[in-house]
Amino acid sequence: MMEKKTVLLVDDVKLFLRLEETFFQRAGCLVLTADSGATALKLARERTPDLILLDYLMPDIKGDQVCRELKADERTSHIPIIIVSTSSKKEDIDLCFNAGCDDYVTKPINPEVVLAKAAQFLGVSQRLHKRLAVNFRIEGQAPPLTFTGFSRNLSRSGILIEADQKLEPGTMLKLWLPLAPDQTMVEFNGEIARAELEPKRGKYLYGIHFKLLAKDSEVALNNYLQRHLPEEQMQS
Repeated sequence: MMEKKTVLLVDDVKLFLRLEETFFQRAGCLVLTADSGATALKLARERTPDLILLDYLMPDIKGDQVCRELKADERTSHIPIIIVSTSSKKEDIDLCFNAGCDDYVTKPINPEVVLAKAAQFLGVSQRLHKRLAVNFRIEGQAPPLTFTGFSRNLSRSGILIEADQKLEPGTMLKLWLPLAPDQTMVEFNGEIARAELEPKRGKYLYGIHFKLLAKDSEVALNNYLQRHLPEEQMQS
């Protein structure tokens, strides 16, 4: 079970709200709910939850505006916000990230994916995906910096790597991983969720959360894990 964390779920469609509430409660979270943007703003400021899942198309205040207001308020600016939407249009996604959201997922929601993202933002020790120990060379780019490193472990939601260069948590980057059967490099977008220095080796360790994966990248990742993880672990 997750450590007891508070999650605010915001959606004007009760069916989606109940669905989200059910799987977060099962994961051990304290759940708050709001069915309007105004209520979400009020609850977020009063209760300062650890994470907010925010519907984009709200009837009173759209999700990007709610997000913008919360990120501009020093009382709530630190709270991670995942915007949930039926839209996969680039302009809508860009609008939400420009408003300050930390991630964006599309409906219908995949509980496993959403809980994995939540675990990253909540900083809980629970790993919702089995991780595969791996050791391959990776290439990375966090403009203007380019770097190389080596992987430590890999899951559907992210990767742990080591590198010589110092990068800060929250840095957005691109990674190229040799996941194709012929070891062709596959491109991934990601964000550094945690960073630490191994003093004895002088190496930096980075926990990287995959974000907005292209379909071919997602397929390559799942196929790689299926080839290397025991079947019972893939199903757990």
